Amino acid sequence: TTITACLARLLIRHGKRVRVFKFGPDYLDPQILERGSKAPVVQLDLWMAGEEWCKQQIYRAVTEGKADFVLVEGAMGLYDGNDCSADLAAKFGIPVALVMDVRAMAQTAAAIAVGLRNYRDDFDMVGVIANKCGSNYHGQLVRDALPDDLPLWAA
Repeated sequence: TTITACLARLLIRHGKRVRVFKFGPDYLDPQILERGSKAPVVQLDLWMAGEEWCKQQIYRAVTEGKADFVLVEGAMGLYDGNDCSADLAAKFGIPVALVMDVRAMAQTAAAIAVGLRNYRDDFDMVGVIANKCGSNYHGQLVRDALPDDLPLWAA
């Protein structure tokens, strides 16, 4: 949540219009995301609200809100739940940036990221953000272990 909120704020500081969504029901995260994005955060839930409603909310953010960027923060793990974050990404063609805790691992983090990307083939994982990275060298180990088509975006 902190990374999504900070990314939204960074984009806003660069003059971009940003809309942030939270996948799944949540009470606290949308409040944090609203502070970062300076805009209301709508929760997307395929099970509770349905696919059509979710699609309509994303469409409205882009057309009516004229968003340059739409960020969707997932819930729990990428594949957790009956209607999971990966399902949302697949249904709406949303590219996935994997935010992962890499504390106490380096090459293993890359193996897990590749495994998550290859677990399903109906959405695109486009990058990795290594959270809780201990040093520049630690980040470099993760970066070097990732394949070229799954870059490390930040550490």
